[in-house]
Amino acid sequence: MSKTYELTILNQRFTFKSDNDEKQVKKVADYVNKKMHDIVAKNKAISTANVAILAALNIADDFVQYQFTQKEQIGKWANRLKEVSQSKLVQKEQK
Repeated sequence: MSKTYELTILNQRFTFKSDNDEKQVKKVADYVNKKMHDIVAKNKAISTANVAILAALNIADDFVQYQFTQKEQIGKWANRLKEVSQSKLVQKEQK
């Protein structure tokens, strides 16, 4: 069930609805807010629209990097499981 939340991001208040719990909503908002404030700190004379676009690009980059890392890790686990299962199969055949 959707719940209404009120948050401040880059000194602007937003009201929106989400099915997520308050902890998750706050975590996401804090992440976005941090990204936006980091951009403003590095680029003092920048429009809010440009801050939002750069933050979106940074967040998308974080997400793509996370996906790549996860796929890489899953591949390593899959290979390790294959090695272990083959080892177990060889041990079983030797008995």
